[in-house]
Amino acid sequence: MMKKIFSAAIFSLLASTGLSLAVPQSFYGKTLKVTWNEERSQRTQGEGEFRSKSVPLSFTVYVSSKGQLFRRLTSSSGRATGSKDRVGSSGTDSEGAGSVSFAGSTLIYTANNGGLGRRIRVTFDGGSSCSAEVVTGKGGSGIQTVRSNATGKMQEFQSVSAGAASCSVQDGNAFAG
Repeated sequence: MMKKIFSAAIFSLLASTGLSLAVPQSFYGKTLKVTWNEERSQRTQGEGEFRSKSVPLSFTVYVSSKGQLFRRLTSSSGRATGSKDRVGSSGTDSEGAGSVSFAGSTLIYTANNGGLGRRIRVTFDGGSSCSAEVVTGKGGSGIQTVRSNATGKMQEFQSVSAGAASCSVQDGNAFAG
């Protein structure tokens, strides 16, 4: 029952349209990077048994000197690594939707992709440190299917949860060069 309530809360949060505030000045010219592992019960669509897998992910955001957002979500699977890049605070395509908003010195990223949801909350001190929390969830009790960033194959999920996240800050654009 708690799992259903948790899933419903995640997807209500992701579906809601909040007011996106302007990027705080303290974020300008900075790159924030969050890394974590997701524990999943998954399989390639239509193949074999579900298996437990730990998948490393990273979320990187650079805010230009003009306040424009550049973001990248990267995941790895075995030897394959793949990324999804976005420019701006929101975007939707055939593989899901995501948005970034700010509440004071906190950046909040929410995404929904094929019944899987993710919320990343980064609190930035304006200097050289930050802290992060990642929450993931799966809608409903059935199997959800998404395209893997790393392999491009469709993956079926029975469950997904995020581990502890770490966060780092650097001056400048991590995407340049």
